[in-house]
Amino acid sequence: MIFTLAVTLLIPSAAADNISISFSDLQLGRNIDIEVYQPTAGGAVLVAQTNSTGSLQLDTSSDYVFIIRPTEDVWFQNPMNALELMKLQMPTMLSYLLWFVAVFGGVYVVYKRL
Repeated sequence: MIFTLAVTLLIPSAAADNISISFSDLQLGRNIDIEVYQPTAGGAVLVAQTNSTGSLQLDTSSDYVFIIRPTEDVWFQNPMNALELMKLQMPTMLSYLLWFVAVFGGVYVVYKRL
């Protein structure tokens, strides 16, 4: 028993000084900014800023506050994604009406050109 206690006191414990955090594993989606702050007595200090595909190395001896902010999405860069976003923000019946107008409007335009 004394030998075990002596060995435990003589061998330093393995403590990690830094920890690696990868935000891509969380599958937050694209266009998300992540800010990491360290609280201090006078407020907070910005430690790091990354996006949802980045990773960080942080010291384990400190506390951190994570702020997750969505960034602006450019609707005309990917029109199909814009329609999906619009569909999520509208009531269900209005969404069906939008798809009905898009499909039959396309058929009407093709029919008129023939």
